[in-house]
Amino acid sequence: MTNSSERAQHGSHSNTERLSQVAENYLLSLYVLGEEGTRATAGHLAEFIRTIPAGEGLGTTLPSVLGMLRRMAREGLVVLTSDKEVKLTPRGLELAEGMVRRHRLAERMVVDLLGLELHKAHEEAHRLEHAISADLEVKIRERLGNPATCPFGRPIPGSGHAPPAGPRLSLDQVKPGVPHTVDRVPEEDTELLRFLVELCVLPDRSITVVDASQSRGVISVRTEQGEGAFGYSVAARIWVRQDSAQA
Repeated sequence: MTNSSERAQHGSHSNTERLSQVAENYLLSLYVLGEEGTRATAGHLAEFIRTIPAGEGLGTTLPSVLGMLRRMAREGLVVLTSDKEVKLTPRGLELAEGMVRRHRLAERMVVDLLGLELHKAHEEAHRLEHAISADLEVKIRERLGNPATCPFGRPIPGSGHAPPAGPRLSLDQVKPGVPHTVDRVPEEDTELLRFLVELCVLPDRSITVVDASQSRGVISVRTEQGEGAFGYSVAARIWVRQDSAQA
């Protein structure tokens, strides 16, 4: 079986076999949960699906999620384990990689080529991802110069992405006074993204925790734009890597 890079370069049934938009969104969601190290149960999947734009028309109740998962299991896309975990089959993973690749290329396209504001890119990509054909995907990738990550720092499957050297950790685990580089930011919350863009908390930009108070639940940071603060729950969703000179 070819790897994701080979499938992306040469085209495979992950690009030619298209499912319903609902199934495609479920595959994308399961792939992202796996990236984040979250156990893929129906409950966790339902929570994640609630972050997908309402225009996608997804049911978010647990019964509707379970019903869709059973259908996907019959189609050979997922396996429901005895301990209630949802796992992608090899075929499901291949299709999920294609879905995630189209979504992240769409994000890159609307930001890098069309100049759309970053906080709008994730939602716009959800509208475009289902309509990108295999041929168009190749053209978009070539026009963008085969990007390795989306604008939010997540790797694009099949791009040959090589993670930067050094450990990654979430911002809520960072010691004050030690410079770090932003690796990845959350993309699902439009208002939060708008705030992060204004504060310049963006991939490959510098960030330093100035003060961390667990009792108040607030982390103060210094960025290239200035100083700001947010809660620990937000900080836990921002991934950084320590600057090589400080490692």
